[in-house]
Amino acid sequence: MVCLINRYLLTTAFTVSVAAGSVVPVQAQAQQGTTVTPPPGCTAFLTTQSRGCVVSHNWTCEGDPEGTHWRLSMDEDGPFYLSFTDAEFRWLLSYELRSGAQNTLIQPEDDPASITDLFATGTDSMSFSTIHENGAGQRIQRDYTGFDRLTGETVEIDGRILNRTQFSYEYDLGEGPRRVEGGQFVSEDWRMFFGGVEVTTLPNGETRESDNSPMDFAEPGEPGFLSATPLYDCGDMMS
Repeated sequence: MVCLINRYLLTTAFTVSVAAGSVVPVQAQAQQGTTVTPPPGCTAFLTTQSRGCVVSHNWTCEGDPEGTHWRLSMDEDGPFYLSFTDAEFRWLLSYELRSGAQNTLIQPEDDPASITDLFATGTDSMSFSTIHENGAGQRIQRDYTGFDRLTGETVEIDGRILNRTQFSYEYDLGEGPRRVEGGQFVSEDWRMFFGGVEVTTLPNGETRESDNSPMDFAEPGEPGFLSATPLYDCGDMMS
């Protein structure tokens, strides 16, 4: 995993390019007409515009294990999250671009997440742990348990058919368990999950709700592909 971190997770590995042709670092604020350029040796295949003022881009890279891909998430202030998942959508690695923290899956897991099992049986349980390392180099283990379940409903979003799911998982940051639950969307063709409406319950009982449901998809050659500008629920329209 270290080679993956060194090769792709440095903030200089990918760029945001202004329409006029100049290139700015990823920390720069996204502007109208800007696009994202994946790292050298990587090929983008999907851009997703979602609620909550988020646009994300997926790409694969030469030399990575078969079935793996990266997802870069951006808001009005630019990139904030980069994740690396496999064909089962296991959380192999993620990087919090603004804080410098990273999360690495501990393998083998007690009960690995499996998108194959989800579509074969309608439900998938999971129990796994990650190592969270903050920007100062402090490392702690986070333990997750949960499930994904198909609701049996499908929805068409921008011409693509997605399955609705229900999910729930818990983890502990040392102050008591946090629970995240709600509904998401999953694509059997892309073998990927997309956000939805979810509620996080904190150890003190406080709840926080968010909605990152997908609204538009763009593949290579389609309008909006690799756009750096989120379109939904941004600025004064944020709820």
